[in-house]
Amino acid sequence: MPKSKQIGIGLAFVLMLIIGWRWYEEKKVIIVLDPGHGGSYPGFEQDGVLEKDIVLEVSQYVRTELQNKGYTVYLTREGDQLCEEGGYLKDLACRPKLSRKKHADVFVSIHANGFKDSNVRGAEVYYFTPFRDKQLAEKIGDNYIKETKMPLRYVKFGNYKVLRETLVPSALVEIGYLTNKEDMKLLMQDDFKRKSATGIALGIEEFLRNQRK
Repeated sequence: MPKSKQIGIGLAFVLMLIIGWRWYEEKKVIIVLDPGHGGSYPGFEQDGVLEKDIVLEVSQYVRTELQNKGYTVYLTREGDQLCEEGGYLKDLACRPKLSRKKHADVFVSIHANGFKDSNVRGAEVYYFTPFRDKQLAEKIGDNYIKETKMPLRYVKFGNYKVLRETLVPSALVEIGYLTNKEDMKLLMQDDFKRKSATGIALGIEEFLRNQRK
């Protein structure tokens, strides 16, 4: 075989690999995780413990778990800052906006809760659109309590901006109450944060598997 033909076949093979890899990348599932609050909006605070710090750590652990399984994952904030400056509403709008910009397949917002009654404890998961979001919320709730053994208060409708303005299956997870001593003790433990992340990641994965059936 002439050398020029061998080179041509080699180049064609390389080109096919490049095209194939780009196709594979395009087919990857994209997940946007939203660590609630950040910067000048700390969320709930109890005895110096800030919601924004806890949920960022948990979100980072969720990202790592999902990335290790081949998913493409983005966070709405990488550190103690807002998603976008310009006020609280602009910051909130930035989060679903990033989901749309990244062409996400799933959007999950992660928060910690607080309430005047310190006896209230447990996880909660919210969805906005029953036919689009409810199953995702249920899968996250089921897997979260399996991994953490924390009680699940409910999975229910929530009229939140970050859920209303997304175009893909979305859920908002409250991972526990900072105002409850038992929950707060758990939320401060790195092992519990990792279990929380595992539960959320497994819930997302189970939902995605069901969508592919």
